[in-house]
Amino acid sequence: MSTTYTETPNNFCEIEAFVETEIKEMKSIFFSAERVFFYDACSFQRHSNLADKEKNILIKYFKDREIVIFITRCILMELVSEQHNLTEEYIEFLKVMNGAGVKVVIFNEEYTYDILSECFSTNEKINEYLMWAVRTVKSPVSTIEETLKSDEKLTSKVIEGKNLKSSDLYQRFFTAVRGNKEHEDNLGEELISICVHILSYLPGVFDGKLCVLTDDKGTVGKIDSVMRRTNPHNRGAKIILFSTPKLVQHMFQEHVEISEDEMINLISQGASGNIVVMGTTAFDLKVDEKISMTSRELVQKIMEPNGINIVF
Repeated sequence: MSTTYTETPNNFCEIEAFVETEIKEMKSIFFSAERVFFYDACSFQRHSNLADKEKNILIKYFKDREIVIFITRCILMELVSEQHNLTEEYIEFLKVMNGAGVKVVIFNEEYTYDILSECFSTNEKINEYLMWAVRTVKSPVSTIEETLKSDEKLTSKVIEGKNLKSSDLYQRFFTAVRGNKEHEDNLGEELISICVHILSYLPGVFDGKLCVLTDDKGTVGKIDSVMRRTNPHNRGAKIILFSTPKLVQHMFQEHVEISEDEMINLISQGASGNIVVMGTTAFDLKVDEKISMTSRELVQKIMEPNGINIVF
């Protein structure tokens, strides 16, 4: 039996007080944020199941660095899945973040139009960004591709660039692809890729403001591919891709108060066996895509001067 998805959890009322859903407030939050973290489902699942001590360290880091959390509508759909309800762990994670003063936004992907409209005056210009992002992200076998194949009018605008004057193109495109979401597809990650790709072109968005937090190497490959396919002269601001190990190393380098055991607990949550990262060690001349070691060994490398540089 195929998985059915819902855009709004049946128990959404249990998180409504802890998240922002109004577009006017979202725009203000986005522009004023020091950093915007787009959470992928896999990392959100892991971090929501951390012990209180490690969870509070992570949340304090978000708060101290003025990081805001964006959870896209499609990622929310993945978190809810066929149960159509958010688990107690997810609700508690959102509640604790809200209580600590970390802003969490439930971000419908089509709201990228509203944010861009603050800086660009014509629909043609705004819709061009969607067209180029979708062209770059979509793959021959994907929910996006199947959606476009079944809708000639949408394809003519989003892919062929015909009649880009409409103000509802973002709404039509993102609603259509979310409605066709299938079990274990990559739609959530693809839509994050499209959103950050578009938002990176906003005036005033500096390198590193936009971040994606994911422990899925497929997601990283997708976003990296988008950046590599874009002509260097036409790229927007640089986007930071964080895995949990990379984030832990970043926190350690920023002198966050965190012990060796706490770093181990953060890195090992939701993982089994050795931790595999991409990076370089002291004597490497190129990035090794499969550095494998225990979580304790990895943390010790992180704490060792020039021990390891985690790329992902």
